Amino acid sequence: MSRPAGHPLLGIRLLPAAGLVLFSLAGPAAAADLQLDNVRLDFGKFSLSFPRLDVKGTSLDRAGFLALVQGGSGESAVARLGKLDASEITAPALVMVQDFGTQKQTTTYRDIRFSDIKAGRVARGESTGGSIKVEGGPNPMTGEIKRTSFDTLDLTQIARVFGEKAAPGTEAPMAVLLGRFEQEGYALDLGESGKITGGRNTIRDFKGRPTAVPLSEAMTDIVVLGEQADKAAKDLNSKEEPEVTRERDRKLATALFGLLQAFDYGSGEMRDLVMDMKAPPKPGAKPEAVSFSFARIAFGEETPDKSGLVLEGMRFAAGGAKGSIDSIGYSGFSFGNVLNDITASLSQPDFSWSTADYRRFIPKLGKVRLSGISMTVPQDGKRGRPAGEPMQIGLGTFEIKAGEQLNGIPTSLGLTIDRLTVPVVESPTNPAARDLLAMGYKVLDLSAGLDLGWQEATKELAIRTLSIGGAGMGSISATGTLGNIGKEVFSGDLALAQVALLGASAKSLDIKVENTGLADKLIANEARKTGSKPEEVRAQYGAIASLGLASILGPSDGAKALANAVARFVAKPGTLSVKATAKAPTGLGLADVITVDEPSQIFDKVDISADAK
Repeated sequence: MSRPAGHPLLGIRLLPAAGLVLFSLAGPAAAADLQLDNVRLDFGKFSLSFPRLDVKGTSLDRAGFLALVQGGSGESAVARLGKLDASEITAPALVMVQDFGTQKQTTTYRDIRFSDIKAGRVARGESTGGSIKVEGGPNPMTGEIKRTSFDTLDLTQIARVFGEKAAPGTEAPMAVLLGRFEQEGYALDLGESGKITGGRNTIRDFKGRPTAVPLSEAMTDIVVLGEQADKAAKDLNSKEEPEVTRERDRKLATALFGLLQAFDYGSGEMRDLVMDMKAPPKPGAKPEAVSFSFARIAFGEETPDKSGLVLEGMRFAAGGAKGSIDSIGYSGFSFGNVLNDITASLSQPDFSWSTADYRRFIPKLGKVRLSGISMTVPQDGKRGRPAGEPMQIGLGTFEIKAGEQLNGIPTSLGLTIDRLTVPVVESPTNPAARDLLAMGYKVLDLSAGLDLGWQEATKELAIRTLSIGGAGMGSISATGTLGNIGKEVFSGDLALAQVALLGASAKSLDIKVENTGLADKLIANEARKTGSKPEEVRAQYGAIASLGLASILGPSDGAKALANAVARFVAKPGTLSVKATAKAPTGLGLADVITVDEPSQIFDKVDISADAK
């Protein structure tokens, strides 16, 4: 059975609370005011047993109930479950046993109650608690499960998903399997590997549908083919033919992607997840403690952006390092078309990943966002020197957002990095760090932004924002427009895209340089090095800027304006603004730049204005 996307308990074969759903799928009983003792349902490596079942409010007799539970009537599971009606079904306990090779998992639910069951749909269900035990294998485990409840469990639709397949050439609609699920928490003891505890979990509108292969067959294929692939990979003397390997991999991928297509996980959240684990030790070393905790993990409508996945209030510690992340998540992504394209491609006998057009497999991209990151990392001592102070690293916000894709490539892109803080660490191989420390910069506080957008109608790429800056230092920002950017630039043919890029032209560019402390500290630091006064260094730099640029750029009005503005900025650092616009309507192309013999000739092709304040 599949777990909700993003669930952190990847090492557990089956979420314990899902046992109630599996029990219901196996055929919850309904017989008019009947009591049945020692009921057992055996499915080979999976079995369910009840010390007693009490059923109320149904027209089924004992024989009819047993036919629904155990089959034998020749009817399909969908048809049998459609006859299930009862006002209430209760059991003091449900014991579910699953065998995974050498590992055996036993899950026990206490005080089970199903209410208002009509035509195979359970309106409400609950269990007061339970326990879980895993024996054998490399990961033994014991645990306790708190109260679990649900609303609207559609057993007939679950039977369709597991046992039926969609009609050829059609896509079955999604239908609700589970309207609402709630679990108050659990605690798992993994022995030497550590412990896991979780708080309240909820899921809403969990949906499913039949696919080209019944889910039960797909899950069997995944297990069997996965074991075969693992065995072949470990056999160094394997003489398996490449065709056999490719065919097995194709079937395994088909089953995996079919499983992803079968479900829509709806919305939900998990709270107060804590994992205190021990990482496998290195040879000769002790196991290392690793801890993670999450205040909240949410997906779907429960996230701030109403889609995707978000992890909030994350804390971690390992190897002397520790840190926290306020929020990390993604939204706006869609993988539906990708799954359809991959499944269709895998159905072709001659399909090969090596020759596939991967543009078809790029999903609809959205936004990835991280905020409130703080880490403390210890420094090891070197060559007899004691360890330095722990390094403090932080990040206010990181966000990247893509949209309006063409051939899978985004035609708009936004990037934000806000308040990335990193310590300045002096070392013999980093002389720049020595200067930064001399200027008083023990920590760099940096921010950057990028916002690009392409317009097909005008064949222009707008640089709406391009900036980088540091707190107490300054910033550089730019906007501009590139022309002759046709859709060929986004072609999957690399050669065609490169040729198209060669035809691009620069139409306009605005640059602003703002000093908030770095320029003054650079001059003061240089004065200390040379034994001069800051005023003398400033005057020297101003003269170099004025005379040097004038001789390089030439006597044009634009060149003079630029040289004078730079000289004024150096003499009194504040804000420098430069605007350049191509004289030709089509912009300044690569050919225009290549044919220039001297830098001063550029000013014949562009209009430049500059100012310093």
